[in-house]
Amino acid sequence: MVTACFFHHLEKTENMTGAPLSQASALPGNLLRRCHQISVAIFLRKCEAHNLTQLQYITLSALEEMGPIDQITLGGYTALDRNTVAIVVRKLEERGLVTRRRNPEDRRSMLVTLTEEGERLRNDAEPQVAEVQEEILAPLSESERETLCRLLTRIADENNHLSRVPVRQAG
Repeated sequence: MVTACFFHHLEKTENMTGAPLSQASALPGNLLRRCHQISVAIFLRKCEAHNLTQLQYITLSALEEMGPIDQITLGGYTALDRNTVAIVVRKLEERGLVTRRRNPEDRRSMLVTLTEEGERLRNDAEPQVAEVQEEILAPLSESERETLCRLLTRIADENNHLSRVPVRQAG
């Protein structure tokens, strides 16, 4: 459906006189932006009791899986730029969910470690995070959900090199 809408849009864009807002609103990039806004709103509502954002959750998840790592590497695994990862880590540190200390192997970098409280919060939030995903995908059938996730993964993976902050694959 999006593909059909997009190609219909392409046919009309040679002359943007008809309905430019409708045409621009049908662009895949704009649809992804709107879906992101919706995703953030649902996440904040569902995880309000945990006082947790999507960026904080992905950061806690990365630290739980990877163990103590420097902030730059953490940003690579979570696709967060240096400034954003520093802000997210600082806020998590203020809440006692992570600790930071100078890397003894490279005094210029900071090692970030998940605390027991941080691991507990991430685990406690997991059911709400699952509810977020369910609510986001609620309009779709099971087959459509699988297709959407497969296609979004493909778009993200195959365009990773175009990102300002490409994801660094774990392992």
